[in-house]
Amino acid sequence: MLSPTRSSAQTILKAVVTTASTVIQESTRTITEQKEESNDADDSEPSKKKFKDDTEVEVETSVTTQTTTTTTQIRPRPLKKRKVCVSFGYCGAGYFGLQRNAKDKVHRTIEDELVEALVKVDAIPQAHADDMSKMAFQRAARTDKGVSAVANLVSLKLSPLENLTELVNEQLPKQIQMFGVKRVAASFNSKNSCDARTYIYILPTYAFCPIEEITSESYRVTSEILQLIKDVSNEYLGSHNFHNFTSGKKFTDPSARRHIFSINIADPFIEENVEFTIITIKGQSFMLHQIRKMISLIIAIVRGIASRDTIQQAYNADKIDVPKAPPLGLVLEKLHYDRYDKKFGKDGQHEALTWEQAETEIKKFKEDIIIPHIIKKEITDKSMFSWLFFGPMLSRYEHTSPYFSIVTYIIPTLLGRLRHLPFVQKILDNTLMNELDDDDDENGGDE
Repeated sequence: MLSPTRSSAQTILKAVVTTASTVIQESTRTITEQKEESNDADDSEPSKKKFKDDTEVEVETSVTTQTTTTTTQIRPRPLKKRKVCVSFGYCGAGYFGLQRNAKDKVHRTIEDELVEALVKVDAIPQAHADDMSKMAFQRAARTDKGVSAVANLVSLKLSPLENLTELVNEQLPKQIQMFGVKRVAASFNSKNSCDARTYIYILPTYAFCPIEEITSESYRVTSEILQLIKDVSNEYLGSHNFHNFTSGKKFTDPSARRHIFSINIADPFIEENVEFTIITIKGQSFMLHQIRKMISLIIAIVRGIASRDTIQQAYNADKIDVPKAPPLGLVLEKLHYDRYDKKFGKDGQHEALTWEQAETEIKKFKEDIIIPHIIKKEITDKSMFSWLFFGPMLSRYEHTSPYFSIVTYIIPTLLGRLRHLPFVQKILDNTLMNELDDDDDENGGDE
């Protein structure tokens, strides 16, 4: 029989052993759970969640053992940049051309509006807007001050957001509209990959009024004159040296040789009692002011100011100073990517750059925004009329017509004496502004 003292000691020892065993089991369980949590964290770190805008985020979880408090930090991960092309149209009125100069905060351009809209919707960061080379930005065709485009195109790298076209259009003014965005091959360059470009030039038909007749808005082109316009225009078809149709190009410069695929003269139409026509020119590429000089020379020949063989003479080495037609009527209508579409258009990863899905929007933008603006502006400001009588046209060619003195002396003198009248002053002011605009454009280059 055990003594009371020894029995108490055994009871205490047994309690200690039981308590120690419990503590060890609890510690083992805690260590096991911590290891399992650690393994789970290793397998899923970083944890990614997708929100409604498909933005991926990293979730970083840290456990503090002393306070057993869990803190979560959410760090957005930007979507991977993709090489894309953007189709868009614009009315060039009020802008200093297409090309953006990030350092110039005074002269607004079309690209200023487009790039800033892309920044606002988080398609590109502000750093890329400040240095456009960071996003491999390239325009297909550069347009000058006052020139519009039905559908121009730029290529760049951006985040492919859902409904990007709608988001960007909400940030753009009415006279600029984005038609769509498509992923393109990494080697795609919107300028160098372009096979051809189509331009249109909208002008009143009184620009072709023969010099011996009175030029006015009531003039209606005859079938004979219309056929003469077509015959003269056809002399541009094919490959020729267009060094006389731009600035700063020598006859020996290989880049002065350009190819014209087609030229079409539309049937005349009447708007607000003024007759208009549209000249459509498709070429491989065009130099600075080339189309405006081509139009100018057609007008000069049809009117009888320049001889019929002037176009052929302009292809030769001798320098001929061809004036530029007003910029108002010039519009970039379409870009052609036939070789790219043939190679990548059906590869399963890319699409053909034909934009059939936006054809309705493009046509509506052309007919509702661009053409009405040009016609209204021409009727109001009479830029073509001003250019015909006060521009450089009449001083550039030799003249044999007995009516030449009437055009070059009597009419300008008469208008000069009537310059106090509001409509005469407006004509003279428009002529001066066109000359200043042309001076601003002289430091440009190819499209």
